[in-house]
Amino acid sequence: FAVAQQALDLDFDGTMIESHIDPDNAWSDAKQQITPEVLKQLITDLVWRHESTDKEEFVNALAGLREQINNLDAEVMQLLGRRMAVAEKIGQYKKDNDITILQTARLNEILERSKRQGAQVGLTEDFVERYMEAVHLESVMRQERVMNG
Repeated sequence: FAVAQQALDLDFDGTMIESHIDPDNAWSDAKQQITPEVLKQLITDLVWRHESTDKEEFVNALAGLREQINNLDAEVMQLLGRRMAVAEKIGQYKKDNDITILQTARLNEILERSKRQGAQVGLTEDFVERYMEAVHLESVMRQERVMNG
């Protein structure tokens, strides 16, 4: 049920569900078969949502919330730009002092601190780790340009 509901919630074009009147005697894997009765109940229990609505209150509220997201995204981009400028300065200091770009202990420190901070605001550890690794990769690439430029 959960996979079928998720497919609908994400507006997928369809989902594959195998149904057989006698799953144990089906030619394909019996464990992935459901009976027609179970299929009927599954379809009945699914929540069929719409991509949009004409309700003015919803449209206005959503537009306002999306504007907040746009503003927050702009702030995040500004902060990332400032962070990368600092990373370039660090790259210059490393270059001037013959220090390697990659500092594994520092990366681990950043990841651990970020995971703790992310958890405090409800972000998953996986998301924080992927995000910070992407930020770190950009930082390393900028330091490489400084170092080799």
